[in-house]
Amino acid sequence: MIKISDLGKTYRLGVVEVPALRGVSFEIHRGDFIGLMGPSGSGKSTMLHLLGLLDYPTTGTIEIDGIDVSGLDDDERTDYRLRKMGYIFQDYALVAELTVLENVMLTAMAQGKTEAECRLASTNVLSIVGLINRLDHLPKELSGGEQQRVAIARSMVNRPIILFADEPCANLDTANSRAVLDQFRTINEELGQTIVMVSHEEWHKEYFHRVIHLKDGQIEADEKQPN
Repeated sequence: MIKISDLGKTYRLGVVEVPALRGVSFEIHRGDFIGLMGPSGSGKSTMLHLLGLLDYPTTGTIEIDGIDVSGLDDDERTDYRLRKMGYIFQDYALVAELTVLENVMLTAMAQGKTEAECRLASTNVLSIVGLINRLDHLPKELSGGEQQRVAIARSMVNRPIILFADEPCANLDTANSRAVLDQFRTINEELGQTIVMVSHEEWHKEYFHRVIHLKDGQIEADEKQPN
């Protein structure tokens, strides 16, 4: 499904070059739930940004279903992200003035669907994440775990081929973190959703199929998990 070949990223700070990734290669298969782990500065977030077409690699290629997406221009990337990818971040990024349903509908509306189509798709996905009784609530009326589940629903409403999650539990306590990860497990197992998630918590490994450990911009280990 996704083939990453010799992927490298170097940032320039003045006259200084700082390598964040150094020739990384691996594959992601459809239905994988992958954890990207490693110490601070290992290249986890850089890897996620490159895979999610939020940044350009310095070297190497990213192929998705046989297409070299690393070579797409800005407009093509924007369109591809909208149609094919979903994103979940630490801070939920919900619009405070909009209801739960309206927050999820925004992503569907960006594809040019009718209001009725957006409402139906958003209601369906909110039902999947267990928030069907919260449609008219504002974000401030929800717990942190519920807000992150709204963000999950928003990322899924267009049925992306892959979800990217950048430390989605960083602002949650253990109970809410487990609730969010249980939700990821459900959509992965029941819908076959491919997920790539950055994490620094060892106990999160129980949810992943594979853990790719990064260190100093290179893969230190690629471990299949026993679960």
